[in-house]
Amino acid sequence: MQRRTVRTLIVAEVVSGSGIATGFAVTSLLAEEISGSASLAGLSQTAATLGGAVAAGAVAALTHVKGRRPGLSAGYLAAAVGAVICVVAAVERSFPLFLVGMVLYGAAGATGLQARFAAADLAEPHQRGKAMSLVLTTTVVGAVVGPNLTGPGAALAEGVGLPALSGTFLFALLGFGIAFAMIALFLRPDPLLLARGQDVAAGEREKAPPLRDMLLTLRDNRAGKTAILTIVAGHLVMIAVMSMTGIHMHHSDVGLGVIGAVLSGHLAGMFGFSALFGWAVDKFDSRSVLFGGLAAMLLSMLVSGTARGTDVTQLAVGLALLGLAWSAVLVAASVLLSESVEVAARPAVQGFSDMAMNIAAAGGAALSGIILERLGFGPLTAISGAILLLPLLALLGGRRRTDTGRAGSDASSS
Repeated sequence: MQRRTVRTLIVAEVVSGSGIATGFAVTSLLAEEISGSASLAGLSQTAATLGGAVAAGAVAALTHVKGRRPGLSAGYLAAAVGAVICVVAAVERSFPLFLVGMVLYGAAGATGLQARFAAADLAEPHQRGKAMSLVLTTTVVGAVVGPNLTGPGAALAEGVGLPALSGTFLFALLGFGIAFAMIALFLRPDPLLLARGQDVAAGEREKAPPLRDMLLTLRDNRAGKTAILTIVAGHLVMIAVMSMTGIHMHHSDVGLGVIGAVLSGHLAGMFGFSALFGWAVDKFDSRSVLFGGLAAMLLSMLVSGTARGTDVTQLAVGLALLGLAWSAVLVAASVLLSESVEVAARPAVQGFSDMAMNIAAAGGAALSGIILERLGFGPLTAISGAILLLPLLALLGGRRRTDTGRAGSDASSS
């Protein structure tokens, strides 16, 4: 059942990842074209991340009650509707309608991230990192292909009388539709229901415990709260810097093809080496990988923040490093979170984590456009680096407490 679950999730992640990357490669540019403002362009990412936050909560709530299959399939269906609305908004040159479309479009990213938890429902404890990272790694196929469909998307759109930048959303619609069909038809039996010990074949259904009670389990759970803080901070910084890098280059007259290639490198870093980080988590421990990931994110801020818009190579390196570091942080923190809570509470806590990270990223995306326009790209990366110090300090505090506890235990034994 675990192998069948992972295979189904892999196919869904490949096609949905392609759809996500295809649209996001031109989202900020299309928003700037429709609205006529770089500051407002950041709101498109805000809408998507807010949509992701709402979708994370909705998918988690539906998953908590019904299982993984209904939750994930509903998320991909919402994203497909969002892609259609974005195309209509581009034709009508309606920025408010475009934001509505991006809210629904953002459900795809949240749903894809929730799929990593589905991969671990039936995994052995010492293989959770491998299971989660394997599903995330396969997203690299779509992530690399997606941005490079910008040119063909523009040609397709112009061929049927649509605005050039809207063409990529047609490819996104196809990807989300296939992902919806894969989950709805083939994610059977439901991995979460099996993990709960329910007899799915016999139609057994147990009433899920209240969501509020499940979330209250975090109150005295330091490891769980640290994992959520790390996921939130890492995603906020990644979204803020990634979404503005394309505009930073575009303002220096760098071509769309080059911008798409740079973003492809970033997306490849986000997912291409997830399996390596999953192996590292299973081999060593999640906290060690988290320290390394946060340190690499700080380094990426330095590399990207000191680059001009025409320094394509330096920006490509910085953005690729940011993607790698984000992957390490996400995998390690997700495993730490899953290890910290019992199976009954996992959907609620996991959904809350992803909802929180999308809300934080929405605010970061909104402010990033303003910071870029008024202060510049360098100050944006500096502020992002300061945010990363929060989870780093929380991890250091947790490690000191752990070391102190071990020392006290050793002294008592002596």
